[in-house]
Amino acid sequence: MFEIYDLVVIGAGPGGYTAAILAARKGLKVAIAEGSSFGGTCTNTGCIPTKAYIESAALLAKIREAEKFGIRVEKPTVDFARIKARKDRVVARLSKGVEYLLKQNRVDIFSCTADIAGPGLVTAGDKLLKAGHIIIATGSNPKRPRLFAERGIWTSDEVFEVTELPESLAIIGAGVIGMEMAHLFSTLGVEVTLIEALDRILPLEEEHISSYMTKLMRKIRIHTSARVTHVEGTGPYSLSLDTPEGGRTVDVHKVFLCIGRQPRIPAGCQEIGLALNDYGGIVVDGHLETSVPGVYAIGDVTGEYMYAYVASREAAVAVDHITGSGENMSYRNIPSAIFTRPEVASVGSTPSPEESAGGRTGTFPLSALGRARTMEENDGYARITTSPEGVITRVSIVGPHATDLISTAALAVDQGLTAEQFLASYFPHPTLAEILKEAAEDLLGTNVHHP
Repeated sequence: MFEIYDLVVIGAGPGGYTAAILAARKGLKVAIAEGSSFGGTCTNTGCIPTKAYIESAALLAKIREAEKFGIRVEKPTVDFARIKARKDRVVARLSKGVEYLLKQNRVDIFSCTADIAGPGLVTAGDKLLKAGHIIIATGSNPKRPRLFAERGIWTSDEVFEVTELPESLAIIGAGVIGMEMAHLFSTLGVEVTLIEALDRILPLEEEHISSYMTKLMRKIRIHTSARVTHVEGTGPYSLSLDTPEGGRTVDVHKVFLCIGRQPRIPAGCQEIGLALNDYGGIVVDGHLETSVPGVYAIGDVTGEYMYAYVASREAAVAVDHITGSGENMSYRNIPSAIFTRPEVASVGSTPSPEESAGGRTGTFPLSALGRARTMEENDGYARITTSPEGVITRVSIVGPHATDLISTAALAVDQGLTAEQFLASYFPHPTLAEILKEAAEDLLGTNVHHP
């Protein structure tokens, strides 16, 4: 015997729980199945625990600089057990909050893993659910090549349960996660070595950002165009690297693998004919519907845009389609946010050499901004690029609170504003947001503050 639902959602991460709540509010009878903690990777082993740790690191860095502000403090010490306990409290509260919201919206919860049993059928534990529609939101797992298997090497699944800081740490991968964790551990006093296979750190950002951040990461040993060819030991470790300069050896106490994530496909998907893409994710159309009518996939499981905020938007588009609306999902102008120190954020398309030749660029250094000077912050800048027609196409920000400021820039890029239109509104003084105003004025040749 089975239970009947209008919609069954598999996975309660940012995409899954958003879809379940939105569908329930539209009058659908909804069930959601989750075999782990509510909130998915973002809440439990991704965005939230990382930022909880980074807040502790940021406060530590400020305390170390207190004398600049006329405040004398004794040398601060790190109690990592208490830092972890705080992180655990933050994560637990948010995870329970997701469960509360689901219950409040009368979504039936199955606290177990779920699989596809057939067309319109889902098994959740020992229950068989008949679904008018299915949304697969099962997320992703960290990639762990065979070279790094079964050696006690950390991924994001393990690192947030660590109770003691290592003396030294090799981080393999200098993308967003690798850079954030390098910043975190180095600030907490760990000797960090960063290893990146491509020729620069933050390879998905523009080269000017990679170069700038490389100069600032003075406490971190960085190896680019470097591949790990052999791993010796189970902690401590000896890593053999192949680099342009020849072979090198890196000896560290721990290794943290940050080379990307792979979709987590529930059992039964291929049996009902779901097509997979080159990333190993589920193929979807503009409405997030798969190759099987009535079955949708959102979030990391599609293998393409692995951001919590993209998954939430995909949830809304999928639910709208299920309930009769027809808007397509847009992946235009997705902001990037990197919580290093300084923070890095960007939005818009990277201009080609031809576009760069016809467009204009404006920059402004953080060190010339009044608010930044009051904060004793010197490192960073904003850069705005326009098309030959004068429309803002790309904005990059390096500096404190860049990840907050990028939302204003994202709106300007998405709405196709010119620099003149962007400057039509007021920017309060003294604020960090003025760095965008100053960069736009520099682009137009009207800036009076650029040194």
